[in-house]
Amino acid sequence: MSDNTEKKRSAAPDSGSSGTARSAENAFFDVFFTNASEAIFITDPKGKLIAANPSFATLTGINVPEAIGQIPPILKSANTDSDFYNTLMRSLKRKGSWKGEISSNRGDGNICREWLSLSSRKDPKSGDTTHYVGTLIDAATQVSQSLNKHYYDSLTKLPNRLLLQDRLEFMINHARRNNQLMALMLLDIDRFRLINDTFGYEIGDKLLQTIAERLLTCVRDVDVVFRSGDDEFAIILEEIAHQEDAAKVAKRILTSCAGPLQVNGHDVHTSVCIGISIFPHDGDGKVQMLQNAEAAMLRARETGLNNYQHYKPSMNARALERLTLENDLRSALSRYELCTFFQPQVEIKTSKITGMEALLRWKHPELGMIPPSQFIPIAEDTGLILSIGEWVLRSACLQTRKWQKMGLPLVISVNLSANQFQQQNLVSIVESSLKNSGMTPDLLELEITESMSMKNPEETMKMLSGLKDLGVRIAIDDFGTGYSSLSYLKRFPIDTLKIDRSFLMDIPDNPRDAEIVKAIIAMAHSLNLSVIAEGVETELQAQYLVDNGCAKMQGYLFSPPVPETEFERLLRKQV
Repeated sequence: MSDNTEKKRSAAPDSGSSGTARSAENAFFDVFFTNASEAIFITDPKGKLIAANPSFATLTGINVPEAIGQIPPILKSANTDSDFYNTLMRSLKRKGSWKGEISSNRGDGNICREWLSLSSRKDPKSGDTTHYVGTLIDAATQVSQSLNKHYYDSLTKLPNRLLLQDRLEFMINHARRNNQLMALMLLDIDRFRLINDTFGYEIGDKLLQTIAERLLTCVRDVDVVFRSGDDEFAIILEEIAHQEDAAKVAKRILTSCAGPLQVNGHDVHTSVCIGISIFPHDGDGKVQMLQNAEAAMLRARETGLNNYQHYKPSMNARALERLTLENDLRSALSRYELCTFFQPQVEIKTSKITGMEALLRWKHPELGMIPPSQFIPIAEDTGLILSIGEWVLRSACLQTRKWQKMGLPLVISVNLSANQFQQQNLVSIVESSLKNSGMTPDLLELEITESMSMKNPEETMKMLSGLKDLGVRIAIDDFGTGYSSLSYLKRFPIDTLKIDRSFLMDIPDNPRDAEIVKAIIAMAHSLNLSVIAEGVETELQAQYLVDNGCAKMQGYLFSPPVPETEFERLLRKQV
C-alpha cells in the first residue's frame, strides 16, 4: 500500500466493513473532521481505530496509519488501571457515552493527561452499535478553559468577583509586607436598570462592554479592572504613593464615562458613582475594604450622579440605614404602607380649590412617616420607582374619578420621575390608568421637571405628543431652576408652568427673585399657558403673586398635603 493511500486512511474511514460508519457520518466528516482543532477519532465496536484527524495525531503523537485496525494506546495505556479498558467499554455499551480524564504515553515516550469523551453510534434499523466517536482535549487546556469560565466574565472578558476576592487578598498582603498604600474602587452605573428597561438587554450589554473598555484606558497596566456585579465594576490600584492618586483615577473615569455614549446607534446618557477605600487606612482585610468601598459608593450615589467619595467611618451607619430602608421599601407596596396625600391648588379670585397635587407618602410600621426626600432617591436608584410611580398614577386616577362622581371635578397633578418619563410604555400605562378608572383625561395633569424636559428635547417632544394625544394636560414643574431653551419651550405641547418654591421664599423682599417670578408669569401669559406658584406660605407672597397676574397657588398658606379623607372635608366646605 502506498504512502498516499495510508494518509487518506488517516483522514477518513475506509470503505468496505466500515461503509456503514462512513455513510452515517458523511456530513460530519465533510465539515469538521479534517480541519477540526479538536482531536477526533473513530473506532469500530471492538475499539479498533478506523480513522483519526490530523489534530489527533498532533495531540497524541500517534502514527495514525500504523494504528489503523488496532486499539489506540489511549484506550489501553499502561498508565491506567488494568481493568480500565473493560470498564470503559461496559459503560459505553450501557450508557452510550463516557467522559473522563486519562493518562497515556505519547508517541515520543512522554506521558500526557487528556480529557476524553466517547459516544456510540447505532444503526437506525437494527439498533446495533456501528462505531464509536471520540474527542480529546489536553487536560491542561481543559483546566484553563474551566478556570476562565469560572473566574472571568463572559460578556466583558474582565475577571469577575471571585477573582476580585483572591486578587484583593493577595494585594493587601503584598502592600502590608512592603508598607505600601493600595486602593480599592467600586463603581456603579447610574440608571442602568432604566437603560435596560428602555432600550433592551442588547443595548444594556453593549453599554457594559463600552464602560469596561473605557475603564481599562483609565488605569495603569499594573492595575486590574473587574466586573463585580450586574452593573458594578471594581478596580484595584496597586502601590499608590498618595490617597490623591486614587482621586485622580476616579476623575479620569468620571470624565471618560460621562454620557452620552454611542451604543448601537443610540445616545445613551449615563454616568458612574465611585466609592474608594484605601489600605491600610480604611481596612486591614478584604472584607473591610469591600464593605467600606461599598459604603463610599452608596454615599456617592446619594450625593448625586457622576461623582466619587472616599470612605469615612460615618458612612457605615448611613449605608446600613439605607440598606434597611431599601429592603423595607421593596415590600412596602405589597404591605399597603404607601399612600397618597393631596395638596390643594387654589384659585385666588374665588378662593376655591380647583385642583390638587398627588404626593406619595410612606408610613413605616416601626419608623413612622418616612420623608419622601429619604425614600424617593432609594426608589429611583433601585428601579422601584417604576412600579411605585405606576401605583401612584392609578390610585390618583381612581380617587379623582370618585370625587368626579360626587360632583367635585378637580384636575389632579401627578409627578413623573425621570425613570418613568423614559419608559417606552409610559403612554400605554397612562392610557390604561385612565381607562380602568373611568376618569376623563382632561382632569389629569402630568408633571415633569424642567431639567428632564431638556435632557433630550427631541425625545421629550415625542413623549409629550403621545401623552397629549390621550387628552391629558402637561405641566413643567420646578420651572426656573433649569436651563430651558425658549425655542423648545414654545414647541413643547405643555399647558402649565409651575414656579419653583425656591423663588418665593424671599419675595417680595428679594428684588432678584421677585423679578424672576414676575418674568415667569409674564412669559407664561405670552405663551398662553397657565401658571401656578407652589410653596406659598405667607400673605405677602400671595399678594405679590396676585399683583403680578398669578391666578393659582398651592402651599402651606392654604393647606399642607393631607390624606384623602381630610382633603374631602376641605372640598365639602366650599360646596
